[in-house]
Amino acid sequence: MENTLPPNTLPPKTLHYYLVADRSGSMGPQIAEVRDEINKHLVELASNARESNTHVRLHLLVFNGHLDWIFSGHRIDQVSPLTTQQYHASGSTALFDAAGQAIEWASISCPNELDPEKEEVVIMIFSDGQENTSKKYNGEQFTQLVERHQDKIGWTIAFSGCDLQGLSQLRNSKWRDDRMLSYSMEEKPEAIRDLAYNVSERTKNRATFFKMVYEKKRFPHDPQKPGDDLDTK
Repeated sequence: MENTLPPNTLPPKTLHYYLVADRSGSMGPQIAEVRDEINKHLVELASNARESNTHVRLHLLVFNGHLDWIFSGHRIDQVSPLTTQQYHASGSTALFDAAGQAIEWASISCPNELDPEKEEVVIMIFSDGQENTSKKYNGEQFTQLVERHQDKIGWTIAFSGCDLQGLSQLRNSKWRDDRMLSYSMEEKPEAIRDLAYNVSERTKNRATFFKMVYEKKRFPHDPQKPGDDLDTK
């Protein structure tokens, strides 16, 4: 439910925000657009967090066959833009390792039960491909990790994918259908915009994340496509 109190009267809230972004070779044609969308998202989120008295701690993980933490617990108003050197397309897709490490690190940072009105964990994962090179987590281990955490009070773990095989892999890992959005391979920037919208708007309105409906947002400049809806199946 949206909080209707004036921003200056809202009690502080802490949001542990984990953003996990694919940078594998298949991202190449649209990597610059995706990077720009991520940077716009971080600027908007910082503004909305300030207005709603939300203390956002950003953990930004980019991955291909390797995992690199660009930010780890940084205040959202103190992060710098993602650069070409940090986020360029190359390599394979260690999707299970990237998502798994984010979940694992969040569980270490927030081991206790959360009060969603005061503190939440939000893990948003974006990939345009399927798992093909993880070393730490196999399918069974990843499934167990997801099942242990995705329904915890105060936790939201969501996925935006541009590959049907990747989405199928997550469904096989018992990932919640209402926490997945599907896009075409040409819609990578749109996927990031929708991810950003879901996070920024709920931060601005001080709505709890773990009850949210993860949905696509129709932007004025996006043409309506036949059959374009919120169905992820």
